[in-house]
Amino acid sequence: MSEVTEDGEKGGDTSAPKTTELKLFKDVKYYVIGSLDESVESLLEESDAEVESYLTDRVTHVIATESDHPEISEAKDLFELPVVSPQWISMSVRCRKLLPTKAFAPETSKLFSNINACLSQMPQGDRNALWAMLAFYGGSCQLSLNKKCTHLVTPKTDGAKYACATRHESTIKIVTPDWVVDSINNKKLQDEKIYHPKLILDKPEEVPPTEMETAAAAVKTEQLSQESIVEETSQSSSSGPSVVKASKAQYKITAPWAEDVEKVSDILLPGQDKPPKEKKKRRPRKKKEPALTITHESLMGNFPEMEFPRTLRNITNNGEHAPQQQGGERRQLSQVLSAIAGMASQNKAREQTLSTPLLPEVRYYGHDPSYSIMPETCMLGCIFLIIEYPQLVGQQYIDTWRKVISDHGGIVDDCYSDRITHVLCDTQKSEVFKLATKDGKRCVTANWLNDCLKMKKMQPPWRALHFPVTSYPLQPSPCRDQIIAVTGFEGIERNDVKTLVELSGAKYTGFFSRGNTLLICNRQEGSKYEKALEWRKPYVNVQWLSDNVLGNIENVRNISQLRYQTYDLADPFKIDQLQRMPLMEPWTTPLKISQALRKSFISALGEKGDPLASKRLGSPIADQHSKKQRTEGDLIGSQKMLNNKPMPHVMFTGCDPKMVPDLAKKVERLGGQVVTKINLCTHLVASKVTRTMKFLCGVSVCRHIITPQWVEESHKNQWLLDEANFNLVDSEQEKLFTFRLKDSMQKAHQRKVFQNITFYVSSGVKPGLDTMKEIIECAGGILLPSRPSLKTVGGILAAGGPGSFVVITCDTDLPLCRDFLRHKIEVHNAEFILTGVLRQQLDFQSFKFHGF
Repeated sequence: MSEVTEDGEKGGDTSAPKTTELKLFKDVKYYVIGSLDESVESLLEESDAEVESYLTDRVTHVIATESDHPEISEAKDLFELPVVSPQWISMSVRCRKLLPTKAFAPETSKLFSNINACLSQMPQGDRNALWAMLAFYGGSCQLSLNKKCTHLVTPKTDGAKYACATRHESTIKIVTPDWVVDSINNKKLQDEKIYHPKLILDKPEEVPPTEMETAAAAVKTEQLSQESIVEETSQSSSSGPSVVKASKAQYKITAPWAEDVEKVSDILLPGQDKPPKEKKKRRPRKKKEPALTITHESLMGNFPEMEFPRTLRNITNNGEHAPQQQGGERRQLSQVLSAIAGMASQNKAREQTLSTPLLPEVRYYGHDPSYSIMPETCMLGCIFLIIEYPQLVGQQYIDTWRKVISDHGGIVDDCYSDRITHVLCDTQKSEVFKLATKDGKRCVTANWLNDCLKMKKMQPPWRALHFPVTSYPLQPSPCRDQIIAVTGFEGIERNDVKTLVELSGAKYTGFFSRGNTLLICNRQEGSKYEKALEWRKPYVNVQWLSDNVLGNIENVRNISQLRYQTYDLADPFKIDQLQRMPLMEPWTTPLKISQALRKSFISALGEKGDPLASKRLGSPIADQHSKKQRTEGDLIGSQKMLNNKPMPHVMFTGCDPKMVPDLAKKVERLGGQVVTKINLCTHLVASKVTRTMKFLCGVSVCRHIITPQWVEESHKNQWLLDEANFNLVDSEQEKLFTFRLKDSMQKAHQRKVFQNITFYVSSGVKPGLDTMKEIIECAGGILLPSRPSLKTVGGILAAGGPGSFVVITCDTDLPLCRDFLRHKIEVHNAEFILTGVLRQQLDFQSFKFHGF
């Protein structure tokens, strides 16, 4: 097929301006992935662009001729550089300015990636708009029609290009400009057949009155359901018989950048006066009639073979090209059907609401309301069975839970029995859970226990996280396609929201971007909330997440409900509609405390010598047991003394390995516990100062670092001695590293040395990354799992100020950190961490790398 051009249109490539005159790329430093054509290289050289041999922070643009090269992801993710195709060069030269790089990304999966369109028979403004749309979404355009073209975009059915394309319709699709815009709006290529220009209606056609009866009946039916949706057009003559003209549906879908514009005629051109508003006549109120459902078949049934013509809209909204209309503007048929269907659904929802019977209010109880329970005994009468959590968190935490529950009046049993009142579990999978629900036991999670202990009151579950879930995450996941960000929550509340997001199966992001599909807000303020408004992203409160986790799927489909748009609540996690869930049934009966259980707990308080025993429960028995304790305490001594001191969690480092087993046994006899995790340790036993991971972490987290003599002497005296007399002092090592251990520990108790500091540690640093991670986190710092981009580092420094980001590297890895050094980011060796923890102070001078 030979190349075809129209009169007034230049075929082929238009002449480009000389780059030597423009110097467009004088500030561009580019790196090439693949190989460039000589013509592109010459354009860059003539405009003083600089080529870089390596991908470094000096590069401003990456030009790629391949779409799947691994260096593309490195340039985007690590250096955050724009990656463009060579077309960006030629098009920037043609437009005489640097174009946005996003439209020229070398991706093969864009909407119009395989489209090469020829634009014909349209105004210059429309052609420029279409050219921009096609290029932005991966397509290419030209003015000449040849064998490379896949589509001819034209609003007319005449001309040499149209005639040539009709002869090659198997390879060249003929469409109107609407096809481009509708494909973008629907995010997929539309069927070209229904966008053929031969279907465009330029003028209203006259039809006999007999053929209009069906259309008039349809219009009349639409008017019954919604006022002013379609206006009838009629033209009458005083001298002759009336002529009825058909009302044709006109397709007026707005462009993506003007979604709020409904009518082209409403837009005023520069210098045009605002037309006077027409006064609308108020119609008399009519009795409400049920909404009628109009199906596509009912409207089209009488025209099975008829192709309905389309009216071409004006892309650039230029008034001179807008189609003239008789009797006002019509809405398209799809808008009519949508409006009628919307009214029908609203009426249906209203009828369902009115027909829903009002359920009687159900009351839920913790303890019997007639009891007066003191806050210190808020778990009195609760007998717990803990399942699943020993495997999830470890036995050490379970022992702590047992002690806390016992201190607040509760009891923890080791096996299931009839006397169990509460089952503490994480999911609903176990057989014990099924048996407990069958027996009417209260099944709750550790979150419920924690929240009740904070409030010092045992009450029914009021948050979604208080209920065991069917699985983690939920299956099927109600939000598997959602990408959720959070704003307005801090600390524990933020972690709770993240847990709800993970439970629902959604993806959580710490940032908010256009890729996010939903924003969870605590308050209607903040930068994320403002961006959500700007980008028209939906936002809801935590109640929406809670309903997802609790399985109220029908409610969450309508995110515009008032209950999902209420903010600044005292407790945003509180469930506002506690339905009759099976797990809430046991809470309809108050928990009663037997007299035997009350006496047993009073006796236990008395044996512990608790001076508040009588005040807590108002019983004189406590005073008798308190006197008994004073007499027996002189004889038994050791166990009674242990009850008045917190249980020590002991760890050993730098001691003789042969002595450690014997020391551990003595600690256990004294009522202490030997732990294996340093963050759980309260007493670190060491014979000297060593720079081991345990010792360095212990300086930051342990309350005491003592010598082995503390264990030996305490065991001899059968009670825990004061640690102050056994604090570790190592003068030789303290002089070597210029610090005092006692002073360092006092500083650590006041403030962590690396608090609010983020670290990146290169792979070659010794000790290894795992050891450094433990030391940094115990000292209050944050270790990034991978190398951050310069943009990420900039954000950290902007938020935390100078010194809030530090790079730890070594001589071997120093060349990899040259970009950090160029940007004057703190780069130090490992001594910044090791010596800094010993001294509990930041030294930004002694261990710094100054250049490469």
